[in-house]
Amino acid sequence: MKNVLIILTQSDQSQLNVNESIAALMLFASFNIPISILFKDAALSLLLTPHYIDESLKHFLKPASKMVDSFEFYDIENLYILDQDTKHPLVQASHHHVQPVQLDATFIHQFDHVITW
Repeated sequence: MKNVLIILTQSDQSQLNVNESIAALMLFASFNIPISILFKDAALSLLLTPHYIDESLKHFLKPASKMVDSFEFYDIENLYILDQDTKHPLVQASHHHVQPVQLDATFIHQFDHVITW
């Protein structure tokens, strides 16, 4: 089976793009494709459950960070952050178990495919 690393770089504020990306990776996982996720840059915000939900969008879009909370049901367990982000306030406040990594050739070569969203 092919291993896939998905690098998320967008925040919950770009909701439609992020929702589509997360929905796609959950679809991959539902077909037993091993998925690993690296939260990078603005995507660190996805590690927190939002305190504010735009009521006008509530019926159309599910907050992406709530979708991240459902990863365990899809057996998506390999969640990564960059080493330099370990002390970031969003990471510190998160309840998700994330593993710090160096984004280098050694790490990338563990995967058959890398997708950046």
